Amino acid sequence: MTGLHTSLLRRYIAMTAIGNVVWEILQLPLYRIWYHAHAFHLALIIIAGTCGDIGIAIVSLICAFCLLGSDRADHALPPSVTWTTIAFGLAYTIASEAVHLRLGTWHYARSMPRLPILGVGIAPTLQWLVIPPIALRAFFVPPRTAS
Repeated sequence: MTGLHTSLLRRYIAMTAIGNVVWEILQLPLYRIWYHAHAFHLALIIIAGTCGDIGIAIVSLICAFCLLGSDRADHALPPSVTWTTIAFGLAYTIASEAVHLRLGTWHYARSMPRLPILGVGIAPTLQWLVIPPIALRAFFVPPRTAS
């Protein structure tokens, strides 16, 4: 991986981290734990959730590139890679939410809107429809150079 590609990957990870930490903070009141946990415990939940989100985002992108990526040297991201990255993250998130709800690892507050049939929260689902496109755009838009 060249220095430029490493720089772009770092930007993707940074944008993913920023987007997900903000999202985790904003959606926390939609989980029951918000109403009875101490601030330190909530901070740990936000950190753990964000780290998991970053991992999902990286693995989703790698899988999409392995399946559909090209070896071109330009910075254009094929739309198929973008959509596949989003699909992997979305599928994992929906499955993970369903498993954690079933195991009782976490519980939604009454205020959490849910997807019909699946019963998983809309907030964590939307997270994967909003943040990856923004982060992928940051990843594949080369930095401007001074003229």
